[in-house]
Formats: sequence, structure tokens, C-alpha cells
Amino acid sequence: MITKKLMTSLLVCIAAVATHGEEWTSIDVDRQITHPQPMTGLVLWPDLAADLNSTYGGSISLEFSYCLPCMVVKGCNQDGSIIYDWTWFDNKLADVASRGHQLVARFRYEYPSGDDIKGAVKGATAVPQYIKDRSDYHETYASNPGGDGPTYYADWSNEELKRFTKQFYTDFAKRYANDKRLAFLEVGFGHWSEYHIYGTNINFGVNFPTKEYQKEFFQHLSNVMTSIPWLISIDAADDEYTPFVDDNDLMGLTFGLFDDSFMHKDHEKADGEGYNEECWDNIGKGTRWKTGVCGGEVSYYKGSDQKNFLNPAGMYGHTWEEQSAKYRITFMIANDAPGSTYGTADRFKEATMASGYRIKLTKCEVNGTKTRLTVTNEGIAPLYRDAYFAIGETRCETSLKGLLPGEEKVMEIAANLSNAADLKIVSDFILDTQEIQFQGTTEEPAPTPTPTPTPEPVDDATICYFDGTHPSTSQVVLVSGNSSTSKGSVTYGDKTYGTCIKMESSTSLNITPTYSGDVTLIFGGSTSPANETIKIDDNVVTTDANGRYTFNATAGQTYNLKKGNTQLFLFLIILPDGTTTSIKTTNAITKETADTQGYNLDGQCVGKNYKGVMILNGKKIIRR
Repeated sequence: MITKKLMTSLLVCIAAVATHGEEWTSIDVDRQITHPQPMTGLVLWPDLAADLNSTYGGSISLEFSYCLPCMVVKGCNQDGSIIYDWTWFDNKLADVASRGHQLVARFRYEYPSGDDIKGAVKGATAVPQYIKDRSDYHETYASNPGGDGPTYYADWSNEELKRFTKQFYTDFAKRYANDKRLAFLEVGFGHWSEYHIYGTNINFGVNFPTKEYQKEFFQHLSNVMTSIPWLISIDAADDEYTPFVDDNDLMGLTFGLFDDSFMHKDHEKADGEGYNEECWDNIGKGTRWKTGVCGGEVSYYKGSDQKNFLNPAGMYGHTWEEQSAKYRITFMIANDAPGSTYGTADRFKEATMASGYRIKLTKCEVNGTKTRLTVTNEGIAPLYRDAYFAIGETRCETSLKGLLPGEEKVMEIAANLSNAADLKIVSDFILDTQEIQFQGTTEEPAPTPTPTPTPEPVDDATICYFDGTHPSTSQVVLVSGNSSTSKGSVTYGDKTYGTCIKMESSTSLNITPTYSGDVTLIFGGSTSPANETIKIDDNVVTTDANGRYTFNATAGQTYNLKKGNTQLFLFLIILPDGTTTSIKTTNAITKETADTQGYNLDGQCVGKNYKGVMILNGKKIIRR
């Protein structure tokens, strides 16, 4: 009887302990997202990314490059196995990774006017040489398709080319499936692998693969490329070239989309032709982004498109934030934007952080042995590779991959979180130098505006000085270059400035004055700047005996400054401010008349009752 009572009491105690162990307690996790997330955002080509790494490196996480099969294929064995030397591609990956970025790669055969194959003719294909040497392989040629220059076309009647193309991606997928340096792979046929050969008549099975082979290839690719997210051009929606939109098997594959003329003038159906939007609709069906990464390149239809698309007010009636959200963009090449009025490093960072995923922890609970998390995605697209919340070495069993915007998931980690700082997100598909951040359970503080240094007006001008490589005004953008604090100093007014920009061969600086008037460049420091050359818009000019150069500038126009024959040190740029302007008058304004007579901006005399902007006493004023 006693034993039975003791057993009953013991069971009650065990049950109580077990129940207590299942009690969940909420804890706060204070964390913010402060920098671009891996595998997202605006993208530069490696050469420019290297040049601008000091200024733009922290504003991007990805770089893009075309890649050439002929550079890694050295031949073929008797048994059909391909002989590779991957050094060329590995070096490219290593270079990009050295800057803390990952590569978006696109292998291609055709490139109009391409000159990136050493020793080859202009526009040569990147088909491996062992195939070109075959007696049954015959390429075709177009002298100027679509106005893009000389182009050779791979011979799609050749059985070895077709076999090799499938085998190449099989071998590539096996080698690079888990390589942290590679983010995404773009695949396709035709010019730039963009699924068209505009300007050349399509000849299936000769200068373009047959639709039957295309289906065979992409089904094969889907089977072997199971780890690396891959994308095809939105032009694959064009049934003239491809079988995709009419083939349920192909449409059922998991792939992403890239758009190489994103945000051009007629991109949207509501604004004009709308071919791009129609392609997105036909091959994307509005849902492809849920499983396939979406990206591309900002339009080159007009030379100004890449320079203007980051305008917060929009381009062609649409902002970057609006369009990236509409098409669920994860990455976008914008190589010509840096150095433009809107393509500053800060704007790059802002635009990058407006793309892709954004992980938010809405609730964190612990019970002494486990941690339970409620997680959502506040971004515009999912994360397309596996990543996990973790405490120490213990990972959550549920991946963040595929978590849709606005979707909420509950997941557990088999470890108790005793210190909120120990909670992290880990991934086998990001560099060791990268970090996937998340917004914690505490409210995200309102962003604090970055204070802009207020230049002191001297002689009716605005002084631009330098804080490291950062100009004190947005009117000046250091596209590339280095600063120094050990090259002496310059005194202007009653202040001394000790930071300079070193005018070296790689230095490029853009000046876009807000107001018209004289711009003065002040050089100095430890190297005499007197009577030395510099380049303004590639025109060679000479400084005066005091190491200064003055030119008249028009408001809103960009002037590029580069090194001349000698290295000089640029300390200050004196810009016109809103109280002065350069005007052309029909009647000469003398000092005597300027003190009493007012003029409109056309230089015409105005009376004392004139209302509006006018020049009086040499100043621009508004009379109401």
C-alpha cells in the first residue's frame, strides 16, 4: 500500500516537472538589418567592383560575369569524358570573393562583337576548340546583326556540340554545387545567352538549337542543377524561339527569370509596347518568383537609363522600389550607375536593401531545453538557398529557404537560448565573411537621417571638402580614387583642410553643381600644383600659379575630373551657391547699374514692381 502511494506521488512529480519543462517564456531579441543581405541587390561587373570597392563594396553583395566554356575545356577523351582546367573560372570566383561578394555567372556561346577570347576573331563563339576542330562542325556568320557587330554562331547541327552542352552542365553542377563563391547561374541560347538572335534569320538546327533539343536540354539541366539556382531570359517566353510557354513539362520546371532591359521606357504594358511585362506574365504566370530567383540588368536602351533609374522620383513614371517589388527582384546589374547623380554608394545600398528577402523574428520563446521562433519575411522575394536559425552549432531543422513575403512559420531549435546575442542565421551557401541579418522582436527604430556636413559659404560659394573618400556635398561624387591625410594641407578662408583626394591614374571624380556659376578646384599640399595639367571631361587644362583651376559650370550638368600628367592633391572644390548665378545679358550690367537696377534671368531690365526671380546687387533674389 505504501509502495503504491509512493509510486503515485513519484509519477505526479515527474508529470509536474515535464509540464514545467514545456512552459514557454517569451524573450526579446534586439537585432537590426543594417547592410545588404547576401545574394541580393544591385550588381557590378568585377573590374568596376574592384575599382570602386573602397566606396561601393559595402553597398553590394553580388558581381556578374559572362563565362566561356572554351576557357575551361581542353579537350575530350576517347570515352567521351571532357578534359577540364577550371583555373580560369576558379580565379574569377576567387577574385569576386576577395571583396566579400558572390558571383552571378552566365556561360555563353555567341557574343556580337565579343573580344574576350584571346587570339580569336571579333565576335567568335566560345565553343571549345576541340569541337571547332572537327570536320563535321561548321559555324555560320553575320556581319552586323541588329547593328551589334560581327557575330559567329555555334553549329547546332553538330551532335558533339549538343552532347557536350549537356555534359558540361552536368560536370559544372557536380563541381560547384556547394561552392560558396557562386550565387546564381544564368543559362540560355543565342546572343549573350539571352534567347534571341535579333538581326539574323533563325535557322533551327543550324544557328539556333531546335525546340526538341531545347526541351531535352532543360529537362536534363533540371535533373542535374539541383543545388545552384538557375535562370533563363524572359525572352524564352517568345514562342518563335522556344517551346516553353506551350509545354506544360517545361513550364513545370523550377527555374528563375532574368530581364536584360529592366525599366526601359516601354517595359510596361500601360506605358507602351509592354513586351517585357508580357514576357514576365507569360512565362512567370505571376508565381514563378516563389521558387525561382528573379533578376537581370537595368536597360541600356538609352545611355541614360542606368544613370537615372535610381532617381527617387522615378524614371519613365516608375521608381526602382515600385518595379523591384512588382517583379519580386532579387538582384539587378547596374554597372553604369555608379558616379551618376543618383548612383551614389548610399543610394546603391538603399536600393539593394529594397530587393530580395528580409527576415523578421516576430516571437522568440524558450523552455529550458528548446527555443521556439516565429519567423516571417518582410522582403519582396524568398531566400532561394538554404539558411537556418542556429544557436552555437545547433541548427533549426526548418530552412528559411522559400519563406514567402508575409508568410509566417514556427520553427524550433533543440537548444535553449540563454543569451539573445547567440541567436544567428547560418548558411552553407554564403561566404565566411558574409552574414544574413534579421530584424529582432523589438521594434525597429525609425531610421535616423544621415547628417550632411554643412559647408561654410565663403565669397558666395560652397566649399566641398573631404572626409576620407566622402565629399561633404552630394554635388560631388568620387567615382573611384583614394584619399590621404599625409599630403600636407590647404588653408582657405580661416580654416585649414588636411584631407585630400590623390589625383592618380585610377581617380575619377564627378561634379554636378546645383547652381550655375564658377567652380574652382584647389590643389596643394606636399606637391607643388602650380601650372600642372588636369583633365576636365578628358580635355587637358592647366592650373594657375596658385595651383587652382576655375571653370564656368551649368547647373545640373556633370563634369568629370581626372589626373593630367602629374599626381596632384585635391583638397577643396568651391561650388556656386544659390545667391549667385552666371547670366548672359542683352544689356551689359556694370557695377554702377547693378547696385540700383534689377534684371530678370534673361538679362532684361525690370522695374521696381517686378515679381519673381531677379538679379539685384549681384544677388539672385525672389521678389513677391
